[in-house]
Amino acid sequence: MSNAKNIWVLPEIEKNKEVSKLSLGLLTEARDIAEKVGGTVTALIFSESERQIPDVLGKYGVNQVYLFLDPVFQRYSVEAYAAAILSRLRQEKPWLLLMGHTVIGKELAPYLASLLDTAAVADCVKIDVSQAEKPKFYRPVYDGQIYQEIIFDTDATMLVTMEANALNDLPTKKEAKPKIILIESSLSPDLIKTRHLEFLPADVQTVDVTEAETIVSAGMGAISDEIYPLVTELAGLVEGAIGTTRPVVDGGKISRERMIGQTGKTVSPDFYFALGISGATHHTGGIQESGKIVAVNRDRQASIFQSADAGAVADLREVLPKLIEKIKQAKKRGEIL
Repeated sequence: MSNAKNIWVLPEIEKNKEVSKLSLGLLTEARDIAEKVGGTVTALIFSESERQIPDVLGKYGVNQVYLFLDPVFQRYSVEAYAAAILSRLRQEKPWLLLMGHTVIGKELAPYLASLLDTAAVADCVKIDVSQAEKPKFYRPVYDGQIYQEIIFDTDATMLVTMEANALNDLPTKKEAKPKIILIESSLSPDLIKTRHLEFLPADVQTVDVTEAETIVSAGMGAISDEIYPLVTELAGLVEGAIGTTRPVVDGGKISRERMIGQTGKTVSPDFYFALGISGATHHTGGIQESGKIVAVNRDRQASIFQSADAGAVADLREVLPKLIEKIKQAKKRGEIL
């Protein structure tokens, strides 16, 4: 491998042409590592036709963009993406390739690793490059109770997928103007082994909480058989993702991927409902970037009220049915879309 510590990043671009929040964190991570090891950052973009490169890439320190063009890139395909970049990967041998720990990254990283005879670190939460020749990668194991330290024993490109909650989204003060390199390919449609049938709308309640605009979070005071169905009904009405706290997860009531807090996920929704949540520092540390926080708890001394923009000391069994009915009536009148 070349001595150059060049880093490639696969940013994921939404339908509205915006780079996802997770991808901005990946670009920040790549830039920070490049500055420490004297490398450069290259973004990989796949498109069915020529397109304008998002200005935000330059604001995050991207030096170069490889724009892969082919009609087959109208939709993501692991076979097509891998075929497009494989020869360039083998030729240039970038030091590191970062992807999000998303549907795309979780499929593409191991697929490329098998073709390149290297390995992939999945679900990475920390990269230590203090010893640039032997960088260390950390990932949670045993349900997040401990962290596994991984060191690559290869000169091949290191492939890594990272979680959104492990990343910071920080634009650079020195904006770059990336060099754009068009790479046209003529991939056979027969290369793609899967066929797209239709898009199904996402269940808003199960959307990743790090990407949700509205979150309805249930604490220990909101998970009883009587109250929790009301919580999920409210979440459906306001199109909010379900979130929760560590005690609820430890009790096996809601899955760990919904946990918000210092050892869970850090969130930044426009609106955050904290229902039956006491407000332990572990949890509130993960919601500080929220737009508006509204808390309901029957304990007037609950710490959550110190973090909330508005709060009510009330019993959820009484509040939620009334709130749900008001929202339903407002929707009928067209006051809420």
